[in-house]
Amino acid sequence: MTNIYETTIIVKPDLANDQLKSLNSSIDHFFSDNNVTIGYKEDWGIKNLKTSINNYSKGSFKFMRFDSKPDFPNKLDGFLKFNTDCLRFLITKSDNGLEEITPQINKDN
Repeated sequence: MTNIYETTIIVKPDLANDQLKSLNSSIDHFFSDNNVTIGYKEDWGIKNLKTSINNYSKGSFKFMRFDSKPDFPNKLDGFLKFNTDCLRFLITKSDNGLEEITPQINKDN
């Protein structure tokens, strides 16, 4: 049995393009290595943080929704915890459809 999950990742805003591509690639490889497909992805851009995280007052927000077995979010948690480019992340079970667009995509910074 599989469930639909969502994750929002806050990444360091000062990453170079090649570092950002490398991070995205490593996340994609982690998903494919665990036979999990990403149903929907959004890049919400750089936004101000309410409180600073590791001396960063801004963060680059990434969102994705995926369909996986219940044990995968724990694996993803471990993977993201040890990634130095990720400032924070949140993984939740979703009630939305796998490819449903979020309202955040239309908001400005």
